[in-house]
Amino acid sequence: MAGLDFFVDVVVSGAVLGVGLTDSPDEVARTLGGDFAGDRGRAVMRRDYGLVEFSWARHPGSGSWQAAGFTVQAHRLASITVNDALVQRYGPFGRQLRSTQLDAGLDRLGYHLQEITDRTDADYRRYWLAESRISLLVATTGHQGLVDAGDVWSISAPHPPELVAARRLGGQRQSVKDGSVHLLRLDEDQRRQWLDRRQPGPRERVNWWLYLLLVIDQQLRDQSGWRAEWAELKLWLLWQGRARAVFSEAESAEKLAYFAADLRRSGIGLAVLPSADYIVRACLDAIPVGLNEAATLADRRELGGLDRTQMRHTRQAKNLVSAAQWHLDAVLDTHLAAQLREWIDIKPRLV
Repeated sequence: MAGLDFFVDVVVSGAVLGVGLTDSPDEVARTLGGDFAGDRGRAVMRRDYGLVEFSWARHPGSGSWQAAGFTVQAHRLASITVNDALVQRYGPFGRQLRSTQLDAGLDRLGYHLQEITDRTDADYRRYWLAESRISLLVATTGHQGLVDAGDVWSISAPHPPELVAARRLGGQRQSVKDGSVHLLRLDEDQRRQWLDRRQPGPRERVNWWLYLLLVIDQQLRDQSGWRAEWAELKLWLLWQGRARAVFSEAESAEKLAYFAADLRRSGIGLAVLPSADYIVRACLDAIPVGLNEAATLADRRELGGLDRTQMRHTRQAKNLVSAAQWHLDAVLDTHLAAQLREWIDIKPRLV
């Protein structure tokens, strides 16, 4: 299918031509050009390039826009002219994207989507790729001549594992919510004892922790008078998740980096928050390959030239560099900052 390589690349990499989830409006424009329709408010901004839409958000009082995500609107293929930058890189695009064709393209690279459809998805089947945090909607019925049943409606990111965990826990969600409020009132020893008693067995353990962290994020947004207390609890749980081997070193470093960046942008100060140097060093130390060993792509269509291990390692490197770069301006160690800049320079060519 014409243009199939583009959609495979988006699903595998979680980016569009290497940009998306950490890039500024100017950086996206340098990649896709200045031909877009946009709308902008005080706190949110969207740019529509026809096939792809990007969004950004900013906190009150901040002048900088933070990437909020993107969506590839595959259902528009029959009614739009695809962006020149995409056609130049991937060739002509077809008028629809069949999910079976996309699945076959992913299968050739060793990737398989997980179905995460729930009762609220009446007209779609929903799928997810954990490594790239991509969510994909497939139409189950035709829609006004735009798509047929079995066509891909959209591909969007980010769709973090916390949201998937929320879908999978089902009836356990209320008990986790109640437990988070109880945890807030306990001292450190009591919290450890509570975790020892309450966390489930190995099969459900990671999802339970992910959802607990998601609940605390919601409390941080909603409970302005208690934000510092909720922030302290989440930081403590991140340390505990690492100490109890719930999350890997890479997962722990990435979560800590994004959490600390969110706190600083929100103006929440914690005396026990690790320094930028600590956070960046933890991210770089968790990258499974060296800078000169990371597989890079000069052409996004060359994914088939990488084996699954190379793709997994370079994808992990990209995730960790994306998390660490939020802290670059606060790093005091000049050698560490230079290391991070080297990784940032090659990030657009990582899978």
